[in-house]
Amino acid sequence: MKTKTESQVFNVGTGILTWNRDERVSDRYGTVRLAVEVDGKRTDIPLAKDCVDKHGSLVAVVMETRKSEHIGDLFHGIAPRTPHVGQRITLGTGTVFFEDNMIGVEPDDGRDAQWLDMRALYDAIDQTVHLTFEEDQQEATA
Repeated sequence: MKTKTESQVFNVGTGILTWNRDERVSDRYGTVRLAVEVDGKRTDIPLAKDCVDKHGSLVAVVMETRKSEHIGDLFHGIAPRTPHVGQRITLGTGTVFFEDNMIGVEPDDGRDAQWLDMRALYDAIDQTVHLTFEEDQQEATA
């Protein structure tokens, strides 16, 4: 008999969400990172990596908002929007991975571009978020 097990939520970190320029230039949009700002300078913060290789969704919950100075992605016609505090933004779904101090999800369909949801990314860019990874429910055999 198969039953559904409860999905697990992994806390990744809390900070200002951004990504490296290479993600936009390559159109992969596959990873994000978190930073803190002190005296106008941003420094990456370490991410909790206990969810590596699990399947599920990368979710940002907005803790504090600010107007983003990013121009967006002109090629795709997407500009930043300011979310509201408490807003839950699903950045993408797939298998979670880490590159240096960045986290991403590789989608199941094998595409090379836009691994994360671009609209969601530009809603979350430069916002202080609590980043979690929500593992999919799995079927267990009883």
